[in-house]
Amino acid sequence: MNDKIAIIYGTRPEFLKVFPIINEFRKRNQKICIVNTGQHDSLLTEMEQSFDVQPDYQLSVQSLAFTNSNLIAKLIDEISNLVHQENIQKIIAQGDTFTVLASSMVAFLEQRKFYHIEAGLRTSDIKLPFPEEFNRRVVSLTADVNFSPTELAKQNLLKENISENNISLVGNSIVDMIQYVTKKENIAVEYKDFVFITAHRRENIGQPLRNIAQAVKELAEENPEAQFEWALHPNPNTRKIIMEAFENGTPKNINFTEPLSYLDAIRKMAKSKLIISDSGGIQEEAPSLQKRVLILREETERPEVISCNCGILVGTDIQKIKSGFNFIYNNPEEYIFKSENNPFGDGNSAEKIVKKVLE
Repeated sequence: MNDKIAIIYGTRPEFLKVFPIINEFRKRNQKICIVNTGQHDSLLTEMEQSFDVQPDYQLSVQSLAFTNSNLIAKLIDEISNLVHQENIQKIIAQGDTFTVLASSMVAFLEQRKFYHIEAGLRTSDIKLPFPEEFNRRVVSLTADVNFSPTELAKQNLLKENISENNISLVGNSIVDMIQYVTKKENIAVEYKDFVFITAHRRENIGQPLRNIAQAVKELAEENPEAQFEWALHPNPNTRKIIMEAFENGTPKNINFTEPLSYLDAIRKMAKSKLIISDSGGIQEEAPSLQKRVLILREETERPEVISCNCGILVGTDIQKIKSGFNFIYNNPEEYIFKSENNPFGDGNSAEKIVKKVLE
């Protein structure tokens, strides 16, 4: 097998999903070209260092002056140059970012094979979430292999007339990642009086985020024995909206933190009794950590989290958030999620993916 393989990522969530694949190639002593496009800067570099990954190429595609179109154009140009320079024949990318979209377009236009990890996630609205839903729909059209994390994701692709020959059901590599991290760092699952919170999605900025903050404030006041920890997002707009809700005072049992490293976030989630979040990544991580999660969205492209009874869609309605919390928090039969019901697989996704790529 002489075809040169590149793994391309540009954000922290992508890296978390591709690290198990990088690690699997390492186990097989298979050389690959690792490319970081630079969509996220310092936070991603810190994560690479903590997992001993040194990219072969560190691109610099981001600019505050860029529109979305500018960014895609820059990504296509940089990735195309690299593909020709290194004579890359197979490209692996994960998820639904502009890095993935650009990588898939280059692969199609330059007639290279493209392998899409986590293919088939869908909502009912191409603009929600924006622009991720558009990105992942387009990527599926041309991928040589769509690695689906769940049976439902596979069915979504089949409904879009993607050939079954181009779909491989492998599970979600985040399960591989959680198993690797908890074992390596000796992180135990506990259920302390602790609630972990994140909220950052574009569609929640504005009144929805104000509602979330108000709900958390009221829950903290009504549950003084519980410690609430809110890991803030770097986006100054989200911070401003959140902190406005606490202008007249913050309950003593709420702690706001800067963005956490991945390992610290896993430690926090592992000890929590409940997670409140709008993060797609956390929806996938929660089942492996045996946690329930209140999902601060009106719709999720991971409905498996709902059907396995790990997550509850509460949106951004104050009363729904509080009702979901009160239903779960003080009931061990509700807040302990049985990990054998994990819809995202058994932790062997990377092995299946690498085997397929090397065919």
